[in-house]
Amino acid sequence: MRRPSKPGAIPISLIALAALVVWPATATAAPSGLTSVDVRDQFTRCGYEIANPQAPAKSQYVVVEDPGAALVRDASYRIVMAIVYSDAPAAIAAHLKAHRQAEDRLGVHHVFSDDHGPQLLAGYGDSVWRVNVAMVESSSATLASMWAYDIQTDEARIARPELFELGFDSPPTEYGVDRDFVACLEDAPLADNAPLPTGVAPMYLPARPW
Repeated sequence: MRRPSKPGAIPISLIALAALVVWPATATAAPSGLTSVDVRDQFTRCGYEIANPQAPAKSQYVVVEDPGAALVRDASYRIVMAIVYSDAPAAIAAHLKAHRQAEDRLGVHHVFSDDHGPQLLAGYGDSVWRVNVAMVESSSATLASMWAYDIQTDEARIARPELFELGFDSPPTEYGVDRDFVACLEDAPLADNAPLPTGVAPMYLPARPW
């Protein structure tokens, strides 16, 4: 394995994108919803930063971060992964499948919810579903804590295996993703010209990782 840029450090952007292999999804192109480009543009209008702006237009994943947070030393900032499905029926099918798999994995019955859906990616919390888009949220500190670098073996190893056990996080919050991200996506124009939201201030998380 290639050595990270400095001992013990694994870039957050690589960790965030590596999590994508955990949950497969269908290709994007959304005549009855939003495209990946639409989602990228909408979060940019809201004042967030896109961590993968050079991703192909057909890429299903949009990585959203607090504005300017990555430039603040030792700050833990929010990271949202938006997953764009081909249309609303495809998103519903993926939601139902993930929900059933999480129930089977845990051996429990859980209320089906668009606001607190099952975890889709390792290290992220509950999913929020809107039209053909699912969102999950984590923080830079949480993602960085998932792996540890062994300088003697020159290898990375899993440091927090519990974060790879997908199920239902269900924190005592209104949504599985912070409200401002949800509000931004809900304001995205679909068939009509919905009003665009105002900018957002960065949120740093000294109390996390959770």
